Amino acid sequence: MKQNKSHHLEKKLSPSREDYLKAIYKLSKKSKLVRSIDIAVYLGVTKPSVHSAVTELQEEGLVIKPLGGEIQLTEEGRKQGEIITDKYQIIRQFLITCCHVDELIASADACKMEHVISNDAIFAIKKYLRIEQGEAF
Repeated sequence: MKQNKSHHLEKKLSPSREDYLKAIYKLSKKSKLVRSIDIAVYLGVTKPSVHSAVTELQEEGLVIKPLGGEIQLTEEGRKQGEIITDKYQIIRQFLITCCHVDELIASADACKMEHVISNDAIFAIKKYLRIEQGEAF
């Protein structure tokens, strides 16, 4: 049993699945249970795309979706959603504050970068921002 659980934790999600998880995380901050249509509208995708992504996230143990029910994050899903969201926010803040990148461009680039940047690099950027901005995070 332990091997299977660690397998889920070690497997890296695709950037697309991370985007879905981040969307579910953000939407769940407003309402604990999230509907497929909410995700579709938020990401600008079709309901069949949401269904496919949610099925994969459920297989990974990151969400729970009873048949015909609303989507809810598992504890692990919530943790990973929070990590992905934090990465995005840190990168975006760094690009805007330190590199003087336009906010719209910084947002788009941070969304791409969050999928490939290492945790070590994120921690270094976060530390740098705290020093430069006096504990901004």
